Amino acid sequence: VYDTARAMKLVDGPAENVRPLNVGLMFFNESPESFFPYTRIEVVDKPDPTGTGMTEKIFTGLLDRQLKDALNYIKNYIIKEKIIKIPGQAEAERIYNYPYEAVEEALSNAIYHRSYQIREPITVVSSENRLEITSLPGPDRTITDEDIKKGHMVSKRYRNRRIGDFLKELKLVEGRNTGIPTILRAMEKNHSEVPVFETDPERTFFTVTLPIHQAFLTEENTFRNTYKKSVTKSVSDIKIEIVKALENSKSMSVNELAKHMGYSKATAKVYRAVKELIADEVIVYSDPDNPTSRNQKLSLK
Repeated sequence: VYDTARAMKLVDGPAENVRPLNVGLMFFNESPESFFPYTRIEVVDKPDPTGTGMTEKIFTGLLDRQLKDALNYIKNYIIKEKIIKIPGQAEAERIYNYPYEAVEEALSNAIYHRSYQIREPITVVSSENRLEITSLPGPDRTITDEDIKKGHMVSKRYRNRRIGDFLKELKLVEGRNTGIPTILRAMEKNHSEVPVFETDPERTFFTVTLPIHQAFLTEENTFRNTYKKSVTKSVSDIKIEIVKALENSKSMSVNELAKHMGYSKATAKVYRAVKELIADEVIVYSDPDNPTSRNQKLSLK
């Protein structure tokens, strides 16, 4: 056992005074909280802002076990599915309030990149219109604020590399900065709105917000019309419509543009079209320093 533990780099020190390393305590000790307080995941289902009907589930134990247990709980009790029959289409479409793949990546990344010296748990809060996954601290400072806004986070150095190695061996993460692209792809595939990545100037926290799919907020008939438009129009079509709309109006918000095109609200394709038009310098933000501002407008450059 000793030789195996040393070969796996779970222990260190001379034979007469062998000591476990942190990664060994996290993956091979039933109670890592005894050594690293609040090494746990707290999942809160908060259907009402007042807290009415709120439930809380706490997951502790080996890092890989608490991650698997938390994901299974979210999959069984928080993630919901709808089957939508699209007129003129033989196959029904399956959509989810939150795509499991996006939740899995966000929570796995939180386990990977959190600090185990900060005495705060990872929290997952499900409310009526979003799912928020928060861990401490925020992204490494080699990742700029602009990169975070764009969802393009490529770290020049890894936090908790040994934890990442074990999670990769257990097929729980892939590493190599693939987490954020996987989240974005899963949300787009589910026709969900673009996720929001948030931290503060001091990088004390990092929150991934997954907006709930609009089908779980709107009337069924409204969704059918919006969904049909979103799957039949290409991003290129939407870009053309955005430019035409702004030619006739000085400025419009993203949601105003979406409604002008017949959607009930902005979809993933609308956000993508806006992002590409800004990158091509065809349109500009009214407040470029605060792209997530509620009062943000778009206009032709």
